[in-house]
Amino acid sequence: MLADRVGDLCSHPAKDDLDAARTAWRQTAVELRRLSPLPFGPALETRILRRLDFWPTRPAQIESSLQARLAGTLPDARIGVTARGLPAIEYLLFDPGRRRLDADPAACTYAAWLAADAAYELAAIQPAWTTWIEGLNETEGEANTVLLADGVNILIGGIDTLRLKYLEKAARSPGDMKHFDAWRSGAERAHLLAFFEGWRLGLQGREGLPGLTALMRGRGLLVLADHLDNHVERAAIALQALPERPGTDATALAHAISALAALQGVLAYDVSERLKVTVGFGDNDGD
Repeated sequence: MLADRVGDLCSHPAKDDLDAARTAWRQTAVELRRLSPLPFGPALETRILRRLDFWPTRPAQIESSLQARLAGTLPDARIGVTARGLPAIEYLLFDPGRRRLDADPAACTYAAWLAADAAYELAAIQPAWTTWIEGLNETEGEANTVLLADGVNILIGGIDTLRLKYLEKAARSPGDMKHFDAWRSGAERAHLLAFFEGWRLGLQGREGLPGLTALMRGRGLLVLADHLDNHVERAAIALQALPERPGTDATALAHAISALAALQGVLAYDVSERLKVTVGFGDNDGD
């Protein structure tokens, strides 16, 4: 849908086409944010989320790639992850410091290519997803042990990313909204909540789709599972308390960071120890 809306904007811009493209971006981006904390299977192997969701956004690299592509000196295959994906499209659609996309044909053409490229990347990975999901039903023994270890580490890495990358780093300069994900589109809080919702699904599951806590209860870890659920609820309440512009409330921001840190600690120490899972290093280590 995003590729169609941006394509419409560029091919024959009408009165409401920019708003339609912006709406499509918001919908697509929040769906991606729900998926981003759980890079299982092919998503982890191909690192597709990095290609579609590189952030913090690099405006200078987007602009230079746009101009080089327009001049014919930069083939599409050589455009790096810092100048493509949904954050780059957000910059072109929403940034208050550049020309509107419907008044900038060159940038619009580039944005249309970015949107089509993202759609192609997602479509290309679908067969691998189908194969991977079907293979889950056939895993047993050591393979299940590996899957459990990978799952726990991905959950720990997801909450670490939310806490450190999207909140703690921004909290160092809370008055500067540019440190928050999706600030150009005004979707900072929506993205934070979507990330947590997606992560929570992996942990707690839903009807017909059990998560880690169901597995823990199945192994008799009832008290620990309840303890983990309590920390999840505290973190959810803290995130819900954030205003639309999270940087305007330093107290709420600090409370959310603290709740996420406590939740991460339960997973990284208590849960991993009882499940006999070795915790590895995540993308944020050393940042």
